Parts: sequence; structure tokens; C-alpha cells
Amino acid sequence: MNRFVGALALVLGLVAVAIGVASAHEDHRHDAEAPADPTWQPGGEGPAAVPFDLDIGGSFELVDHTGRTVTEKDFLGRVTLVFFGYARCEGICPLGLRRMSEAVDLLGEPGRQVQPVLITIDPDETPAVLAKRVAEIHPRLVGLTGTPAQLDAAAKAYQVESERVGHAIDGSPVFQHGSYIYLMGPKGTLQSVLPPVLPAAAMAEVIRRHLATGGADAE
Repeated sequence: MNRFVGALALVLGLVAVAIGVASAHEDHRHDAEAPADPTWQPGGEGPAAVPFDLDIGGSFELVDHTGRTVTEKDFLGRVTLVFFGYARCEGICPLGLRRMSEAVDLLGEPGRQVQPVLITIDPDETPAVLAKRVAEIHPRLVGLTGTPAQLDAAAKAYQVESERVGHAIDGSPVFQHGSYIYLMGPKGTLQSVLPPVLPAAAMAEVIRRHLATGGADAE
């Protein structure tokens, strides 16, 4: 088990109760009563804090769902939510993407400062395939794809592991993959790790706290 996986296993173990309680109330509240931040944050002092930094993020060159070449520099200056998955996923991806999108909407006008991003782990997913999927999820969601080498480099930068484990009935590939949502600051540094099962209201509260401090990157 590598350092990153071990750290996040600790995080999720510590926050399971908080997530369970929040999930029970998710359909009834989208306000400031959201639970305390049940996530890992660099230098944090809460119960889920991990005593060392994780080297997450870095350079990449990919193609967005409109066919435009983009790099990590295109997202500097904004708070970014980065999720690795794939358009044809029927497992955790729909839940994680829905929670991420709902969280952005719950922020209201400040949510326009937040850029949600889906990076596919399937190199066979073209910009056209991603364009159709992201349009179904959120109007501001950016889908990114690339060559196998480009996608592998992006996944390594975020320490995301994936493996093709089979095929669906329609013949499309099925992947097992890491599914955390990474909250990145305006300078491109990791601010928080969000489980995809975290209720949208709780996720929005985490993001709101970062926006309240100007989205400042942790030192």
C-alpha cells in the first residue's frame, strides 16, 4: 500500500461517521448547518488531519471536450475540483460527478469561481464522447482526454491508479479507479481531498471555506 493510499484510508476511516450522519440529512438541508469539514486538509487541525503533506497535482497537457489543448496553467487563478473517472462509468462516477456539480450550484454566485473538471481514465473516450456526457452533468464542467501517455502522466501527477477490469454488456470497458475529488487552489496546489460520497451540502461548505479566504493555497 503506497503512502497516498494509506493516508486516505486513514482519512476515510476517521470521517465515516460524519459522512453517514450528513448523508441521512442530505435531502433536507442545503444550508450553513452542514457538518464540519470531514476531509483531509494540508496543515489541518481537525480529526481528519493527516500529519504530512501529499504531493498531488502538477503539469499535464490534455484536450478538452471542445478539442482545445489545455494544460494545468489554464486553470490557475481559479479554485478547481478535479475528478478522475470516465464518461461511460456506471459505478462511482455518476455519484461523484453529481455531488460535485450540486456542490458548485449550492454555492450560488460564488460557485462561479469554482471550475469542475473531469479527467477521463479511458484513452478511447474522444472529445465528442466527453462533450455529450459533460453536457448532461453540468454546463460548466470541463471534460479532458488525451493520448494514453498524456492521461497516464496526469493520473500520476494526482496519484490516481486505474485498471481495466472487464467489459459491460454493450462491450464498453469497465475500469476500477481512484475516485477522490481534489480541491485545488488558485496556484494549483492541493487544498482538500473530498470523498465522492460526501453529501453535496458538506462538500459545498468545504469549498465555501476556501473561497472565504480568497481560495488561498496552503503553504
